[in-house]
Amino acid sequence: MSSFSISILGDSISTYKGYNPPGYNIYYDFYAQAVNGLKSVHDTWWGRLMAEYQWHLCMNDSYSGSRVTGDCFPAASCEERLNNLHKEEKYPDFILVYIGFNDFGYGVPVVSDASVQDEEKELAYFESAYSHMVKRLKEIYKNSRIICATLMRTRFHRNSSWQFPEKYGDLAFEEYNQAIRKACDEHDITLADLAALDLRFDTRDGTHPTVFGHKTIADAWIACVSDILQQRSV
Repeated sequence: MSSFSISILGDSISTYKGYNPPGYNIYYDFYAQAVNGLKSVHDTWWGRLMAEYQWHLCMNDSYSGSRVTGDCFPAASCEERLNNLHKEEKYPDFILVYIGFNDFGYGVPVVSDASVQDEEKELAYFESAYSHMVKRLKEIYKNSRIICATLMRTRFHRNSSWQFPEKYGDLAFEEYNQAIRKACDEHDITLADLAALDLRFDTRDGTHPTVFGHKTIADAWIACVSDILQQRSV
């Protein structure tokens, strides 16, 4: 397969020291790498995905703690983040979007109770912010293939009694995935429905994948991308 380039729009799960823009908050610093068993960048989900298809990295626009929602940096829907997915004149062949876990974790409302006309207010709701994000991605990266992924559930390392929190307050985890699916459908964006595979990735804190967790995420991405590439030529 041709050596395509990829860019990643994500949160802490996709960070790795030395592979994100300067000044970005990074979760996987040397300490977190060691605690979670990652020996190199090739142990990350996206490192494994690139190895599988012999792709190479254009930009990793992942910022630890970031959400989709918000009207300013580091929200993934803001212009600065959206314009950090290419290097000068080098644009990626694929943009992989895997973000939204922090929106759920902070209890960001999925939809507003009433019709909101002000764009800044719309960006406070996950569904409208995600829709805005993918719309702008299509406008900025006209020749890139955008693939958005639904969010996977987690498990706690060596703790079989731990239960993934399906709800924070009145907000269900599945509502965020439904919003992602809806945005992809409305804007004709390719969906990698990782959640539909019903795999849970290993963590030590309920959120951040261990080396085993990264492999599970990679396996899910590879399964979905394989189907996507078979359905449509690239």
